Amino acid sequence: MAKVLLIEPHQDILGKDRQKRIDSPLNLIYLATYIRDKHEVEIYDRNINANDKDFLSFLEDYNPDIVGFTSMTSLMLHDLIHLGKIIKELRTNIIIIVGGTHATIEPDSLLDEPYVDYIIRGEGEETLLEFCDTFEKDKKKLRDLKNINNNPLRPLMDINNLKIPDYSLIDIKKYDHFYVILSRGCIGNCTFCSNHKMWGKNGSSFVRMFSVEKSIETLKNLIDKYKINNFSLMDDNFLNYKERVRKICNYLEGKRLNFFCFGRADCINDEILSYLKKAGCHTIQIGIESGSQRILDFLNKNTTVEQNEEAIKCVERNGITCDASVMTGIASETKEELTKTLEFVKRVKPSCPDAQIFNPMPGTPIFDYCVERKLIKKPETLLEWANWTGDWTLESGMDNNVSEIPEEYILKVAKEIRDYRVLINKLKRFLFWVKKGETKQAIKSSFFFIRRKIES
Repeated sequence: MAKVLLIEPHQDILGKDRQKRIDSPLNLIYLATYIRDKHEVEIYDRNINANDKDFLSFLEDYNPDIVGFTSMTSLMLHDLIHLGKIIKELRTNIIIIVGGTHATIEPDSLLDEPYVDYIIRGEGEETLLEFCDTFEKDKKKLRDLKNINNNPLRPLMDINNLKIPDYSLIDIKKYDHFYVILSRGCIGNCTFCSNHKMWGKNGSSFVRMFSVEKSIETLKNLIDKYKINNFSLMDDNFLNYKERVRKICNYLEGKRLNFFCFGRADCINDEILSYLKKAGCHTIQIGIESGSQRILDFLNKNTTVEQNEEAIKCVERNGITCDASVMTGIASETKEELTKTLEFVKRVKPSCPDAQIFNPMPGTPIFDYCVERKLIKKPETLLEWANWTGDWTLESGMDNNVSEIPEEYILKVAKEIRDYRVLINKLKRFLFWVKKGETKQAIKSSFFFIRRKIES
């Protein structure tokens, strides 16, 4: 029996972007649940406790054979680098293995690190189990396994064979929010997304869904066993099939839930939204991306500006908050096209608009587009990838501007959309207190918001 420690690195160990909430490490829960019948496994979440002394004490006591990290192209890589080094200094015999999206897309950046022994590319459950089994029998054969390092990938698994996630592997009282996933993959093939690299088939987009029965079993486990009624459905598009959504929502109806989900504009209609509303869905995020049709086509969204507008209106009239997500400073975007996005938000008035500064991510066609045109320089080391975050502030500006738009205008538009979001949220809060008859609280909330705006 192998002794395994799975680590969720801290999302921002450097403190660049203050973390507002702690989300459940669902990917590690699935991995641990899958191997726990045959191997001993623990999960350590650095977002719960980032104290090095406490971690090293835990490491000494638990004394694992294998330490596994998850990875994303984000600030979390800083913590992976930090911990990887000190683990190897303390225990040279521990095998360190890294999985996740960054390991899948940029494997060599991790394999170049002296403390990383192996990486897992792609789907992790079957590979991790085989890795642990092989560790027990013949360590020399670890390098020959599929999905390990740059070896060929195994076929995608039937996700209905996954075990129901065991949330007792974490201390659920320490988490602010919980993730649920009922499918893997996306029907879209957007040029800014690397989903097809992680969950795709033969280099193209591909979707695998839990059966209705498996989906209900997964949700029942979360709601009935662990008493969790506030969660996010993290499927890239929960709304793929109307009949499936209807059956799942029928199960959820009447359970007094609050959940969030993602949906594509071309999958949204009044009927499917009526199911979601009755089931307890409070917010749907739609990737609007741009108010320019040329940009939508450039991003291969396969949606139109008119579809996006109707989708937002449809969500709102069904009493669900629409988190309308747009990007600013997209590669090849002009000032006039960005202005169309701002005008779109002002005209349609989604109840929860959000603006992100565009940052090309590895494994996407648009990243290659930017490298080929020398708009960006591809990072060469893991540390450089750790800083590939697209950070921006009004004071320091942007890390990367790959558009044809002056940086000042991109920041201005992003701030204006975000300020509109804050204003809408404050208005909702005001109306909430008015509805409860708390007039003084409503006035107080509005007064402090207005005062801060005047002072700024």
